[in-house]
Amino acid sequence: MRTSVFIKVSVLAALAVVLPSNADDSCPYLKSRRGLAGYESGGPYKLEHFHLTKGRTDLRDFLWKHWHNRIRRVAEAKVGTVDAGIVTALYVVQPDSQGKWGIDVELGRPLQPPPCSAFRADSLVRFPIRKPDEDYPSQTFGPYLPDGALPTTLLPDSEDKDPKYYKLILVKNGKAAGDI
Repeated sequence: MRTSVFIKVSVLAALAVVLPSNADDSCPYLKSRRGLAGYESGGPYKLEHFHLTKGRTDLRDFLWKHWHNRIRRVAEAKVGTVDAGIVTALYVVQPDSQGKWGIDVELGRPLQPPPCSAFRADSLVRFPIRKPDEDYPSQTFGPYLPDGALPTTLLPDSEDKDPKYYKLILVKNGKAAGDI
């Protein structure tokens, strides 16, 4: 099944992800880590639905630093969900065949179809969190991004900020494709 709507946090409990209509269900990196030899890895990071975990802030930091600095890495997150069991999210920070850096994202959902979905985020932006000491909804839900519109308030790429104070938004073709 392919869809172009958000799978909201209530489904993935930690990630809101747009699955494009051409989503690749093969998930080559979840099936085999071949091709990732030499990549340093992070995780597995533990993400929960209603609670900010150290895994969530560590994953934000890992992805931002390695994508921003153009360093090949792979990160795995285990996401506790309300209705889909434990979801495995794999993030591969690397350039595409034209040399443009991005993040290949694969989601393995054993209890919910499709069992695996993949897409490529071509960039990341950071959205400031207004209430960083509030687990839910500030740290673990949203922001609401209708039709993939990016928020107007974003942190500058050059600003050094603790990941507790921002959410990462995965961007595909200029639109929000999900958040962490």
